[in-house]
Amino acid sequence: MPSKLDFKTTSFDGEGRISQLEFSMETINSGNPVIAIKIKEGIVIATGKNDLPFYSDSFQFSTKIFLLEENIFCAITGSNPDAQALVDNARIQAQQFKQIFQEIIPLKKIVNIICDIKQKFTQTGGKRPFGTSLIIGGFDSVNGFQIFRTEPSGNYSEWKAVAVGSNSITNQSILDEGFTIDLPLENALQLILKIFYKKIKSFRLSNKIEIFILKHDDKQKIVINCLSPKEIDSLVLNR
Repeated sequence: MPSKLDFKTTSFDGEGRISQLEFSMETINSGNPVIAIKIKEGIVIATGKNDLPFYSDSFQFSTKIFLLEENIFCAITGSNPDAQALVDNARIQAQQFKQIFQEIIPLKKIVNIICDIKQKFTQTGGKRPFGTSLIIGGFDSVNGFQIFRTEPSGNYSEWKAVAVGSNSITNQSILDEGFTIDLPLENALQLILKIFYKKIKSFRLSNKIEIFILKHDDKQKIVINCLSPKEIDSLVLNR
């Protein structure tokens, strides 16, 4: 008997859902874990580690974390090719904005650009939703440090501490228990290590994770620092 419902990728099912969005979320929930925490000094972000191939000529400094502007970064989970397409588009839009207005694109504008693209792919025939979630963090002079999470549907939300990817429910619960508004940098790093150590249970976490810190330097310029393997191992030993 033929179905009364149209199961195209952009159609609602009998429960009012778009099935392809549900499948996209499954891709994200089984993807690389990403943790981001906003603290007074800046933003700490950690992700599972993939080694760049030795022949790669990419200017990225991570396989999961990308710079969109000098004060804006994003971390990805889910489908890497989908995320890369969004990252490339966001970088182009950021450069065009700078060329036209002679200033750095506002953080929330770049979030809106990415989410507009995501939303269009939920209602365009012959296309599917992006199977990736981007955690976008940065600084602007009006709102200070901010963290946003984007969804395949095109929705976005602002967070002080967020976990996405595999084990996100458990990881978010640990974040909610350990996070406070005045959390010091050292405690934020230990909270992140607690989450990853719970899953990996290895004293060589530096082989498994990457940790980045976005903050002001001594001249009040925004910088993003990557912790070295030695620094991560030292934090693990002192936990």
